This record gives sequence, structure tokens and C-alpha cells, in this order.
Amino acid sequence: MGSSTLCCLISMVVLFLWIPYAMGDGATQARINAICRQTDDFNYCRGVFNGHLPGDVVDVKGLTQIAIRQTLIYASDTQIVIKRLEARNNSSELKNLLKICEVGYGIIVDQFGTANLDFAKGDYRSMLFDVEKCPRYVNDCIFVLSGRVPELKVKNSQALVLVRMSIVSGTELNNGGTKDHTHTTPPIAI
Repeated sequence: MGSSTLCCLISMVVLFLWIPYAMGDGATQARINAICRQTDDFNYCRGVFNGHLPGDVVDVKGLTQIAIRQTLIYASDTQIVIKRLEARNNSSELKNLLKICEVGYGIIVDQFGTANLDFAKGDYRSMLFDVEKCPRYVNDCIFVLSGRVPELKVKNSQALVLVRMSIVSGTELNNGGTKDHTHTTPPIAI
């Protein structure tokens, strides 16, 4: 690699790191803050929302869409991590405990997949029904592992935040959270 190519690459990296991630307008940030205050990790919640905003103005419908899709992606990834942990572990007791987590995250993936479809159909009540019971499956995983698998400690706590983001924003959407806003959010591609 020539020095001019390296210099150009370094300049691009510096520019990329200097550009802040998307932040919504004041009303959007107020909506995000209201949702994130109802989770266990305000900063993680804000980071997820702000990292996936499709524009400056995002209503509660758009925030719900972000929460549902990011939870679905995260739960799928976590399930893959759990399967890898099962495969490389020799303890049958720990494998059985990990299997409980794998099944739980599988249910979350199924529920959030259904919720994503319900959301797309505009059936927000069913969407909320799909996700409301999901914290139980993450909590089951936390309980059975009792901190024995450090790789899952952070993943479980972040999964709880994501599920909670979906429940809070979905509840607000069901309570008419988009009625007061004149802007609508464009669909978000994943």
C-alpha cells in the first residue's frame, strides 16, 4: 500500500470518526428520552435509537419500528452466540442451561418476527401482545445461568433493554402516540 493510499485511508477514517451519528430534532430526542427513561440502561437505549434514525423527525411509530427490528436482530445474534457456546462447552449441565437460553431466545425471535409482521400490517395491538411476554425469556436465561457465562451477561442485559424499548414505544403507539404529530417516519430498511 502506497503512502498516498494510506494517507487517504487515514483521512477517511478520521473524517468518519469526526462525523457524529444521526440525531433527531428536539421532539424526536424528547420521545427517545421518555422511552429510554423507562429502561434499565438509558444510554444504551438512546444509542440504539440514535444509531438507527432514518431522518431528523421520527414519530413514535418510527421509534417502535426501530425498537422491534433491532430487538429481532439482537435476539437472533444472541441465539447464534448461545449455540456456539453450547458447541464448545463440555459440561452437560452448562449445555442444558444454555439450551434453556437458546430456546428462550428462539421464542423471542419468533415473537418479534411476528410483531414485525403485525407492525407492517398496522396491527399495533397484536404487535404489542407479541412482545409483552418476552422479558420473561431473557430473565429465565439470566436466572438459570446465574452469571456463569460472562459472554451472556451483557447480551442479556442489553436484550432486556431492547425488549423494554419495544414494549414502551409500542404501548405509546397503541395509546395514540402518533395522533399529535404531523410528521411521519419513512420505513426503515434492515
